[in-house]
Amino acid sequence: MIFFRTSSKNHRRCKITSAMLVFLLLFAAGTLSGCEKETASVSKTGFFLDTVVSITLYDTENTSPLEECFSRLASYEKLFSRTQEGSDVWRINHSDGNPVEVSAETADLLEKALSYCRLSDGAFDITIAPVLTLWNFDADQKTGTVPDESDLIDALSHVGYKNIQLDGTTVTLLDPDTSIDLGGIAKGYIADLLKEDLVSAGYTSGIIDLGGNILTIGSKPHGQDFCIGVRTPKPDATQPLTTISCRNASVVTSGTYERYFIENGKRYHHILSPFDGHPVENGLASVTIFSEHSVDGDALSTACFVLGPEKGMALIESLDGIEALFVTDDLEMKPSSGWPDATT
Repeated sequence: MIFFRTSSKNHRRCKITSAMLVFLLLFAAGTLSGCEKETASVSKTGFFLDTVVSITLYDTENTSPLEECFSRLASYEKLFSRTQEGSDVWRINHSDGNPVEVSAETADLLEKALSYCRLSDGAFDITIAPVLTLWNFDADQKTGTVPDESDLIDALSHVGYKNIQLDGTTVTLLDPDTSIDLGGIAKGYIADLLKEDLVSAGYTSGIIDLGGNILTIGSKPHGQDFCIGVRTPKPDATQPLTTISCRNASVVTSGTYERYFIENGKRYHHILSPFDGHPVENGLASVTIFSEHSVDGDALSTACFVLGPEKGMALIESLDGIEALFVTDDLEMKPSSGWPDATT
């Protein structure tokens, strides 16, 4: 389902009402707020990559670029989806270890993903798919399955990014039972590509929101920074935990508050450890990454969550141009040294 909206009215866009904030927080880790005079804009919303996608451009009433973006989204989904039969990833996972020729985009994404697997020493691992399949999380229904430990041990034996051999655009799984899931990095990668296209076409102000992966194009129409809210990592939260101002930046959060289920009084969330196959329990509720490129934020938010607050922070502090906000279960905020000052 896709929705279109165009606007050329001059009115005041004030701070988000409680009802609107609740709506946005259901779908996004970041929200927009502020109060300024608005100029012409176009917006489109749809459902791709198992999440709600929204793109807004300011200072224009031309909807053609949005149509092109959503057409590209459909094309990327056909390449990167693990479950869509015939996609590049589906063909790799069903190759029985035989070499598979993939698109240049898939090869590029795999190369970037593997670089983060190596950087994080496997805390981010795109071969987690066999374990994900066992847990069978359903975000909408809040259901899942606690796997038998023996099944989990067997699935973990096939997890390991070193099982992926990438030679140009040829992919080979060295373990035929290994399988790939790009859900932890694909949205960020796609957002960056869409922004690149829009900037090349001359657009200078906008928001790309791929299921909570927020990527801003330039600044607001009148030159102010965008104001991005970082969600309070609780399932029933209606107010952001904090906000930051930014332009030409990405804000991506991984947290325990959306995809989870409860069984026998215990809560199981979807951020799984590639090391033991269980939901990560290290006192963190969320990790938000602030960066220029969304692909970095997508991979690093998961990697840092798995690594935990100390090792995760050490990784962030070793990287140029990347900042992080670690939020504990009791909502204590632990920002990296260069985290942007909170807005008011």
